[in-house]
Amino acid sequence: MKISNFNKGIISTSLGSFWWGGIGVIYFQYLSFVGHIELVVHRCLWTSLMLILTTCFLSKWKSLFKIFTDSKKVFVLFLTGSLIFTNWSVWIYAVASKQIINASFGYFIMPILSVLFGYIFFQEKLNLKRIISILLVLISIFYLFLNFKSIPWVGLSVALSWSIYNLLRKTIKVDTDIGLLIESLFILPFAIIVFFFL
Repeated sequence: MKISNFNKGIISTSLGSFWWGGIGVIYFQYLSFVGHIELVVHRCLWTSLMLILTTCFLSKWKSLFKIFTDSKKVFVLFLTGSLIFTNWSVWIYAVASKQIINASFGYFIMPILSVLFGYIFFQEKLNLKRIISILLVLISIFYLFLNFKSIPWVGLSVALSWSIYNLLRKTIKVDTDIGLLIESLFILPFAIIVFFFL
């Protein structure tokens, strides 16, 4: 039986969420003894290294250098690099400080923000099913807010940084791995400086 693109998307999203929310939490908790700042720095360093290796293996240097001829793409990737660094930092801080529910709240509301941004900036259509889904999530968000004793800044930071990241990345056409490599290279000098002082 052939699987539709929509169902493939659901399966891929579910597997990605399970990996990030399950395996990812266990992994970062296991390494949290080194401190969240050092953990973020290592993540920046190793992400850059691994993506350089995959770029070599897949012979994508031409695609990489071509992006640097487009100032708009470079500027957008600089912004998204800052956003992904913020997202990584807040998430690892949340895991290290045992605020996983707070951070997960951010990933819970992130799809709704993405739909809202799509509607505002790309004039994407909202059918009845999407409107009902948004309303159900908004009710859930309101309920969750009532259970927080203070403003869940960790969750809000995660949601906003990731939603704005997706919004900006949608404005340019760049391969996912090459885009992430350039974002990582923008972050890398700061990571090396912090790594040196640590």
